[in-house]
Amino acid sequence: MSPENVLPITSANWKDILKSEVPVVVEFYTPSCPYCQQLTPIFRKLSEKYTGRMVFAVADASVNSEIAEAYGVMGVPTLKFLCAGRPVYEIIGLRSEEELIEEFESVLSTHRKCVSTSSPIYA
Repeated sequence: MSPENVLPITSANWKDILKSEVPVVVEFYTPSCPYCQQLTPIFRKLSEKYTGRMVFAVADASVNSEIAEAYGVMGVPTLKFLCAGRPVYEIIGLRSEEELIEEFESVLSTHRKCVSTSSPIYA
């Protein structure tokens, strides 16, 4: 598993990640969350499968609380799918690899029109 497939979110790189021309999926987690600990290996595995089609990033919600709050993260784990920096879909809670693949494929099938269906963020 290549760690470079999953970008750690920092305040310095957040705006660059939002400029991605492909959909971005961000895993919001906390180190003490047991469900996050189960989801993270699946998330990292899928980052390899979707290389070049999606950008994968992780954000510790306890460290990046301003970003988590701006994007409406109420609990962890939460996966936020972004298009041009705008949220288009989310998954809250633990999911199996198969369920996540279905969700990722759904997002990818509609990503070309995602800007028109997303909500603006005023951060």
